[in-house]
Amino acid sequence: MRRNSAKILVALMAMVLVFSMTSAGVSAEEKNLVRAIVVKGNSVIDTETIKGAILKTKLNEPAVEQKILDDLRSIYDLGYFQDASASFDPALGGGVQVVFHVVENPIVQDVSFSGMTQVPLGEFKKQMKTQAGYILNVHDLWEDLKELREWIGVEYGYIARVADLQADTDGFIQIELAQTTLKDVVIEGNNKTKDFVIERELSFKPGDPVNVRQIDQSLRKVLMLGYFDEISRDFSEEEEPDETVLTINLTERKTGSATFGVAYSSNDGLVGFVEAADDNFLGRGQRVNATMQLGKKIHSYELGFYEPYIDKSGTSLGVNLYRTNKDVRDKATGADSKLTVIGGDVTLGRPFGEFSRGRLTLKADNKKYDPNVPKIFEDYKNRTIGFGFGTNTMDHPFFPTEGYRNDAYLELGTSLLGGDSQYAKMRVEYSKYFEVKDGGYVLALRGLGGRLLAGTLRPEEKFIIGGAETLRGYSPGGYENLSLEGDHMLVMNAEFRFPIVDKVTGVLFTDWGKTWDSGEVFSISDLNSSYGLGVRLDTPLGLLRLDYGLGKDEDLNRKGQFYFGIGQTF
Repeated sequence: MRRNSAKILVALMAMVLVFSMTSAGVSAEEKNLVRAIVVKGNSVIDTETIKGAILKTKLNEPAVEQKILDDLRSIYDLGYFQDASASFDPALGGGVQVVFHVVENPIVQDVSFSGMTQVPLGEFKKQMKTQAGYILNVHDLWEDLKELREWIGVEYGYIARVADLQADTDGFIQIELAQTTLKDVVIEGNNKTKDFVIERELSFKPGDPVNVRQIDQSLRKVLMLGYFDEISRDFSEEEEPDETVLTINLTERKTGSATFGVAYSSNDGLVGFVEAADDNFLGRGQRVNATMQLGKKIHSYELGFYEPYIDKSGTSLGVNLYRTNKDVRDKATGADSKLTVIGGDVTLGRPFGEFSRGRLTLKADNKKYDPNVPKIFEDYKNRTIGFGFGTNTMDHPFFPTEGYRNDAYLELGTSLLGGDSQYAKMRVEYSKYFEVKDGGYVLALRGLGGRLLAGTLRPEEKFIIGGAETLRGYSPGGYENLSLEGDHMLVMNAEFRFPIVDKVTGVLFTDWGKTWDSGEVFSISDLNSSYGLGVRLDTPLGLLRLDYGLGKDEDLNRKGQFYFGIGQTF
């Protein structure tokens, strides 16, 4: 559309010749003065708009070739013209009249797109500056093309470029788009983790169109595995402009750990524990764990295994086996006995969408009491079927700053396979995370509830709160006047998490909770409360948690307890 400079110079030379032939009898000083500025050829664009672009050529000043050439460029830069030229006419009384000739762009009839059928480009067409029924402005069109690429990337995640642009004199504009495809996907930094563990979380492969949104969603899934501290991506520039190589850069974290320690509670006394676990066993994404607790009142052993992919669709399998020997007391009579629990569970899980997962759990355990103790306690077998569904949109597996996590679990006690209890109870949990200030200052909130829906719960199957995971500052089950065992429960937690130094995070918390039996009246004012502080240490052994909570003892006086654990409380 732009007339080249050489052609404009030829026109100017012709103007000089005309000027010299028509200026006879006029003094040399006056024959070169501009006496009038005229615009011709415009029918849509207002003349004053065009004259507003003529800044160098001025009345009663000499006509200078370079100034006229600059003004022609200014007129063209308005964007409405496909051609602009100038000529001289003699003016009455001497001097010259400078005439600027313009050829307007056509009226836009339609704008059409091709090359990316998966993107509803009609939505962008409605917001373009270039619209049918208006004169074409090339600057508006270039701006539209720039915003088109950004819009496709932001709204739909694709990387695209304008491969071809055609605009005819009738006002029909055709825009052809070309999208970038993945030439290859390269994974770097996974020294332990096998490539297939990462690749099965990716929803794209070489040859697919590049969709940055889809890529980032997949990389979030890789991060949420908990095997990596950092994940980044790079796109290469290839000789073919519509191809790129995606490089995924990983920084692995230690997933295996062996921890030991000592804990104390009023129920179990002094307890030593040893735990060995690996969330990424042999780099294959499997989880194995073994735990042992030894104390005067309790001996506990547990083995677990989890396979996240038993098929390509993401069906998971988890198996746990456990055995516990512990001292128990009947609160009504004060009688003591020894309880042995032997059991296990099997869980099948399956993804539903990007962030949700359902699961089915079959659990069986046998509870036996010391036969030498009077039959206040009865042996029984528990067989349950559980249905769970959870959603997790957190942005980090260990240090979330936004998103939420919820879970609902329905447990049915059944008489199948010799079960002695028949009941239905529901447990629901919801956690939400807010970044209140950049740099890791986070407010974390959780609500936890449980309810007996049908049947009767034996004491061993009632909801129990207290301890490091629910109500810090209280022992699990608590005392009779604290109501920490029951058919129903409600727990609320709030934590303010803040950075101290690298790898160390501080926590201020408050916990509220209560349980009650069917038929009892519940009141918010009856909630047991605690508060305290803690630290989180991100170590090669994993995220270690140490909390000190101030709850109440059996005389309802404030009393503090220390808690040690692995991972965040919620």
